Amino acid sequence: MSNINWGQFLNNFANNMARISNANLQNLTATAETFEPPVQNNTASSLFPNTTAQLSQTASELANMNAQQSVNMLKDLMNMPKNFDQLLSQLATNNKTVSQETVLLLLTSSLDMSKLSSMLQTNSKQAMTNLYQMLAQYNQLGLSLKDEQVGQLTKLISFTAASTSSDVQTLKTTMLMYLPWLPLTDPEAFKLEMAKKSDGGTDGSDDSISVLMQTENYGNAKCDVFKTSEDGIKIIFTSSELFPQKDFQLLMKEEGIKYNININFEFSKKAAFNPDKVEKSQTQVFLNTSPGVNPFLLLISNTIIKNVHSIDIKQSLREIRKENIENKKPV
Repeated sequence: MSNINWGQFLNNFANNMARISNANLQNLTATAETFEPPVQNNTASSLFPNTTAQLSQTASELANMNAQQSVNMLKDLMNMPKNFDQLLSQLATNNKTVSQETVLLLLTSSLDMSKLSSMLQTNSKQAMTNLYQMLAQYNQLGLSLKDEQVGQLTKLISFTAASTSSDVQTLKTTMLMYLPWLPLTDPEAFKLEMAKKSDGGTDGSDDSISVLMQTENYGNAKCDVFKTSEDGIKIIFTSSELFPQKDFQLLMKEEGIKYNININFEFSKKAAFNPDKVEKSQTQVFLNTSPGVNPFLLLISNTIIKNVHSIDIKQSLREIRKENIENKKPV
C-alpha cells in the first residue's frame, strides 16, 4: 500500500471546502482515492445523525471540543475501537472482546507492528473521507464547524498517518489515542523507547515493560511489569512516601479480576521520588522486549498509566475543594 501525500491531500481538502455543500455524497466517496477496508467497529455511524436536530446538536458538540474529545472524535473518524483492549484483541485474534482465552493468547504473543502501522495508514485515509462526508451533510443543511475545529481534526489525522515511519512512533501514537488527556502531538508529553531484551532478563521473564510517570501531586512513580512463567504478571511499583500505593493496588486488582489473571505486587518507596510540584504530569514509557511488544503487558501498562493519572487527578480535585472551602467559594 502506497503512502499518502498528506500535504497534497490537505491542500486539496482546503480548496474543495467551498464546493462540498453541493456535492453528492456517493460521488464524493467514489472519487476518493482507493483504500483498503479499515477495521470496522461501527463507531463512525454516530458521526452521521439522521435528523437535522441531531446534526445541529452534533455540530455544536464538535465546535466546542477539548483536546481529549478531539482524540475521541479521531478514533470515531478512523473506525478505531473505543478501548485499548479491544484494539489489541482485534490485532491478535480479530475478536472484539477480550476473553480469558484471548488474554492467554496475548500473553504468549507479540504485537505485529507492521499490521498496526498498516491499520493506522488505512484508517487515517478513511478518516479523511469520513470527515468530507460529515462536513458535506452539515453544509447541505446550512450548518458548519469552526475553521479551527476542522483544522484540529485534519491535523490529528495527518499526524496519525505520518506516525508510521518507525515502530516506536507507531506504538507511541497508538497508545496516546487511548490516553486522550495527554496531547497527541506534544512530543514532551509522552516519551517511549523500545529495545531488545537484555541477556538474562528479570525474574525469568521473557518480556518486561517499565513505566516512569511524573505526577502533579506525588512526584515520580516507577512501575516495572513482568510476565511470569505461571501465565501471570508481576508488578514492581516504586513511588514517593506520599503516593497512596494501596489505592493503586486495589485498582490493579480489579484489572486482574476483569481478565482472570494473577497479579503479584512488590512495593517500595524512595525519598528521591518525593514530589516537586509540576505544571502538568509527564509520562515516560520504556519498553524492553524481544522480538516484539507483548500485547498484554502493553495493555496492563496502559491501565497503570490511567490508574496513576486517576489517583493524581483525584488529589488535585481535593486540593481545589480544600482551597475553595478555605476561601469560602462555592464547591
